[in-house]
Amino acid sequence: MVTALGVEPDAQGVGLDPVTHRGIIGAHWSSPGIITGLSVHGIATLPGRYAVWKGSAVCPSVDGMTEVYLPWSANTENAGTLGDSAYDRIDRVYLRVGTSRDDNTVHVMVAVGRPAADPRAPALPAGCLRLADMRLPAGATSMASAYQVGDVDYAIPYGASLGLLGEYVDRTKDVHGYGTPRKWSVEYPLSFYLPTDRQVELTYDADVAYGSPASNDWGSWAVTFRLDKDDIPCSTRETHLMHGVWVHARNDLIVTIPRGEHTVSIKQGLASKTGSGDVYMHYGDYDGLTYPGRTVQVWDRGPAR
Repeated sequence: MVTALGVEPDAQGVGLDPVTHRGIIGAHWSSPGIITGLSVHGIATLPGRYAVWKGSAVCPSVDGMTEVYLPWSANTENAGTLGDSAYDRIDRVYLRVGTSRDDNTVHVMVAVGRPAADPRAPALPAGCLRLADMRLPAGATSMASAYQVGDVDYAIPYGASLGLLGEYVDRTKDVHGYGTPRKWSVEYPLSFYLPTDRQVELTYDADVAYGSPASNDWGSWAVTFRLDKDDIPCSTRETHLMHGVWVHARNDLIVTIPRGEHTVSIKQGLASKTGSGDVYMHYGDYDGLTYPGRTVQVWDRGPAR
């Protein structure tokens, strides 16, 4: 059946049905998540239960997505237990949307974690939306002792950018690099989380000079982006350095990065040189001019599809 929003079903039921609704909603969002509100806290007077404040969210479904609105605060329908005598645990509070005639309710639920020296959140049931992971300390006699850990997943409209995901600025004023060619330094780790597969832009900026006893000596400064401890293929940029001149080294790259936690870093150093000099980097004022520090930025540029 082909139909559209605003089309009322006819006597034969041809028109906008719930499946079409979910498909249209799903086309508007790159990823499910919280739109607004829905913060979570433990309830002191109800053992084993959590409360979720009013708000709205986009929830996953096998045939699209649903948009949920909680007009008032709600408690989890099921309950866990109070704190373990020896170990902390992490509970996962989530939404489940019933999409059948037998169950057309939004359920606020909790998956109870296992106490451990290094506790992990339990798995999220299929078709559900995580609201928060709540850590309950060992020996807790009230759910009010639980506190939120980890990231929150927010809903992202299709085509939207997450903006600046991370930035590292090295403001060290006077830095001398290694004078040995191809002795690399791996620096400036930036960790970030992507809710979906994304196009991500990586940028590097620095002002570098080559210091050498002979004014006609030269060097070259190479910068390579790394993702999760591996060099990104074909991401090296090399800049020609001269004695006594601050040269602006720039590297930028757009890559597709899959959903999840990631870390970007920089591998940098002299690629080649003449003479016995080394590289010299500066930040701040110098002889009436002002120079930026070495800067690495990670920008989201939209969904990878």
